[in-house]
Amino acid sequence: MIRRDEELIKYLRDELPSRVGGALNGDGASVLSELSKLCVEALNRSCNALGVECGGDELTNAWRVMERVVELSNEFVLARYMAIVASSNFIASRANPVIVGMLGRDLLTCIEKVRVIILRMVEEGRPWREIYGLG
Repeated sequence: MIRRDEELIKYLRDELPSRVGGALNGDGASVLSELSKLCVEALNRSCNALGVECGGDELTNAWRVMERVVELSNEFVLARYMAIVASSNFIASRANPVIVGMLGRDLLTCIEKVRVIILRMVEEGRPWREIYGLG
């Protein structure tokens, strides 16, 4: 079940995009870290609207929500992006700056996809794949 959540809609529509813009200021490692935090935050704020039981740590909750988003949207690439989120601290502290930058861009794509998909589902009250006839 997907339920309409006006507070979440406002967050996804208005607050998150400006916070993402602010997160892009800094070196590659800090951008990766901040985008990862924002992704986890956005997913955690979506728990109730998407009918996901969230009561554990934030990363575990975010993973559960991402699985639900993948299930509702058939956007399986989001699971790959979530793997970057889950390992972002390791990556930021060890990876070559070129790789960190590339994965930062992947997280930017992830946040935007998550933002748009969840926003539309919460506004419509139905799965993304149903809204767009994706089976």
